[in-house]
Amino acid sequence: MIRTLAVMLTLLAAVAAFGHAGHAHTYMGTVTALHDDGSFAIHTTDGKDVTIQTSPKTVFTPAKPEVGHRVVVKMMADGKTAASVKTGH
Repeated sequence: MIRTLAVMLTLLAAVAAFGHAGHAHTYMGTVTALHDDGSFAIHTTDGKDVTIQTSPKTVFTPAKPEVGHRVVVKMMADGKTAASVKTGH
């Protein structure tokens, strides 16, 4: 019984590690800076400052963000590049 429990806990830990990979998949916050390379900085709702990288595949709804816009950023599977950016005021 203890061995079965140990195996189940090990499997659960492995699934959790692969499922999240230590990266946030969504960021919410306010845009604080725009950069020449297309990236932008946000101050997140939990108080962190994060730089968001974009690519030609990034989808902006309804338009690219401006300083002061509130945004919801969904990241690509790599955890480094924005898949979509939804802006509001």
